[in-house]
Amino acid sequence: MRAEKTKVRRIVMALDTASSVLPAIEAAAGLALGLNAELAGLFVEDERLLRFAGLPFAREFGFASARARPLAPASIEHALRAQAEQLRRLLAATAERLSFAWTLDVVRGEVPRSVLARTGASDLLVLGRSEYAWPGARRRLDPAQRFPALAAHPVAVVFDGSATALRALSIGSILAGVTESELTVLIPVTGTGTFNDLRQQAARHLTDRANASYLYLPDSRPGSVIRTARSRHFGVLLWSERIEDLTPAQLAELPCPVVLIPPHFDH
Repeated sequence: MRAEKTKVRRIVMALDTASSVLPAIEAAAGLALGLNAELAGLFVEDERLLRFAGLPFAREFGFASARARPLAPASIEHALRAQAEQLRRLLAATAERLSFAWTLDVVRGEVPRSVLARTGASDLLVLGRSEYAWPGARRRLDPAQRFPALAAHPVAVVFDGSATALRALSIGSILAGVTESELTVLIPVTGTGTFNDLRQQAARHLTDRANASYLYLPDSRPGSVIRTARSRHFGVLLWSERIEDLTPAQLAELPCPVVLIPPHFDH
């Protein structure tokens, strides 16, 4: 890879109440280490849960009794505080193990709006949105590994030949090196370039990643990228996409932590 410095001020890791936490923390931590940046955690308490809990017909089912009972807003508030505290403990433990600076803010709202209000032009955004479980994901994590939740899962980068995609390749290569993961380059062919042309362009950029693998995508639509990420069980996906261009359904379908590289990102 060409010698270049990626100017990143912070790694903003956005999680909500439906997020799979450990892979997102490890992805953000790997970027913080590789790019020498601060990890800024953002836990978004889903205000829709609280609105629902306030409705007279809202019910929850007891785990042991399987009986319906009124859903109290106070119990939701307690669960949200407990989830935020668990995230704080996991972040602190990971930071102590890997040595990086971090912060955590807790806000109430919805992910896209909350993230856009708190992410700057020099920040990288990591989304941890899905509870999708990899095959074997419930196995016991090996504490001897620096990134046990991402072990054996490739870092993937969507590459369409654009300047933003080249930035994503650089950052993906750094992350794969830090986490000791394989690097997979996803190449959607939708314009005048051919798969081989784009593959050669990516390979020239990744001079220190001769063992990277390359995968053809029939198109660059979000649905195709998400389905491929799900079927291939990637550990992290780097994508030159904007959060505001993804629908709530697509955000909910993300199968792994996703690093969004904005088109205006300084490089």
